[in-house]
Amino acid sequence: MKRQKAKPSAEPAAAEDRLPNAQQLRQILGADRKHFEALGAAWVAVTAMPPEHVIPQVVATVLKEGGTRPVWKWETKDLEYVFLAWPEKEPLRAAVLLRGEKGKELKPVSALPLAEGLPNDLTVESLYAWEHGGGANVAVTMEAGQNPMWFYDPFYERDKADLTAGVTHTFLLSALAFGVRRALLDEVTITQGPVYEAYATKWLAENSGKTRVDVPPLKLDVHGKHIIYPGANFGEYQIRAVIDDVESCTLDKMPITILYTTFPFAERAPMRLPIYVSKAGLHDFTPQKGQEIDAYVWFQGRVIDYSANE
Repeated sequence: MKRQKAKPSAEPAAAEDRLPNAQQLRQILGADRKHFEALGAAWVAVTAMPPEHVIPQVVATVLKEGGTRPVWKWETKDLEYVFLAWPEKEPLRAAVLLRGEKGKELKPVSALPLAEGLPNDLTVESLYAWEHGGGANVAVTMEAGQNPMWFYDPFYERDKADLTAGVTHTFLLSALAFGVRRALLDEVTITQGPVYEAYATKWLAENSGKTRVDVPPLKLDVHGKHIIYPGANFGEYQIRAVIDDVESCTLDKMPITILYTTFPFAERAPMRLPIYVSKAGLHDFTPQKGQEIDAYVWFQGRVIDYSANE
């Protein structure tokens, strides 16, 4: 497999509870995130059904129909892997990873909604391999000095030899939304955290005779801004963005909306991110090009593969 490697670079950070309010955001930013090793929430986001009902049906369908398109295959010293995805041409597909000892029966180890991503050059910082399922959370950076961003890589067992800290790859990056709404506020109030502490120190220096209880809340104008806040779990983010374009697709007759967004950076090319959201995730919201949105998402990515299998 041919992989695109480049030079090191670096990247951003990112909130809890589906579409949290301001108070919840403040609690989240001070909380420890977790490496939550389960894919059931992703299926709930797509189908609005309990994962225990969905996943067996997904596995049966993909094993029957997934061979109708080229499949991904790779091997390690002792094991072989086959990754199937269905339907053939939709950008969001049901996928199953099979694994087994060489020459023996392959068995399903994970099933997930596989969202086709857009290419972004990202520098590997660290990895967290899942104990089960053959996937991993990958931390990447894009700008020096910024916090890493995490995403789930379902192709970790294929990619891991290339996921060396400090090496830049082109990743296909996407997001699956648990919820999307029109952005509600053009101003965010901050009363704690490192940004607020720096602001409070400066305000007290400029207002002699005042005490800490006198420091007013910090209000930030977020109109037109692109923001990524850390979520409850690694790989989950609360984001604010402007919609560049809107497209539609289906997954087994279920309508899916794709929101294309762009996150600009001062010293490098912007990050391009397609956000996949189900009808349930949109509620009564009809997204349109140029609108500002708030969304709670789960990032997914894999090293780009220039072979015909992609």
